[in-house]
Amino acid sequence: MSDSAETAAVTPPRERRAVFRRAFVDSLPVLMGYTTMGFVAGVLLAAKGGVALSPLWGFLTSSLWVTGTMSIAGVPEIARRAPVCAFALMTLAVNFRYAFYGFSMLKRWQNVPLLQKAYLVLMLTDENYALEASCPVKNPARNLEYCKLLSVLNHSYWVVGVTVGAAVVCLLGKLVDPDVIRRGTDGMEFSMAALFIVILTDQICRKK
Repeated sequence: MSDSAETAAVTPPRERRAVFRRAFVDSLPVLMGYTTMGFVAGVLLAAKGGVALSPLWGFLTSSLWVTGTMSIAGVPEIARRAPVCAFALMTLAVNFRYAFYGFSMLKRWQNVPLLQKAYLVLMLTDENYALEASCPVKNPARNLEYCKLLSVLNHSYWVVGVTVGAAVVCLLGKLVDPDVIRRGTDGMEFSMAALFIVILTDQICRKK
């Protein structure tokens, strides 16, 4: 059977459950990171973004784009109502590296329907790409199933983290002065930089 025919074949339910278990187990470290960083992004959006119905905006933005760096760095731009073109240019500059992830996976997904391919490419964050590029599942159909399930799982973690973070601030805003909440979130923007420093330090220690 050719790769294209095998990719298009329907994965049997038993094999699909096995692939789901593998994708879920592999996604657990991402679950910890995405819910934590997503929570921070949601808190900052609600506390400093100056938007009404911040949980709704948190849900919509996290559903449409998965980028921790931009979700945190973009809050000041949202607060000052930056022009859309300036915000789009900033987003392109911050996330340009993701384009190379997509290019490297296009050959593997060349026979995948356009909408599915677009979603898979859109979800190619650093973590997704690392897991999908090193996936040991060689069968094209099961590999594609793994990539789709992993993308949906990791995407859902991010959406939950951002939405819950924004909702918590909204609830606290009914009990606590919003200015107190804003002052209490000062410094949270450093969380993404701190994460990268921890990862870099860990990699250096492993090399040594």
